[in-house]
Amino acid sequence: MKNNLDFDLSEIQTLNETQTGLLATLDDTLAYILDPLAGDKYPDDSKQSTAVYELVRDHQAIKALLRCLKSTTEDQADKLEAAYQKYVEGAE
Repeated sequence: MKNNLDFDLSEIQTLNETQTGLLATLDDTLAYILDPLAGDKYPDDSKQSTAVYELVRDHQAIKALLRCLKSTTEDQADKLEAAYQKYVEGAE
């Protein structure tokens, strides 16, 4: 039973690593877009236009990352609930 628990928990950990990677990619994307505006209380029109252009250009990529995050979070919750049912409630 311990080996099965270890396997089930490793699947959940894999989803954690996937989420970490997706969040890092999202962070990199947003940092690339917003860094030129950092520190400017009143950025000029050129910087604002560039940021808007980058957001529009990367809109679909950002949406895809968010969909993947949602999906892996839901999968992880399902796997965690299944492990809880199997190992905690099943042991009672």
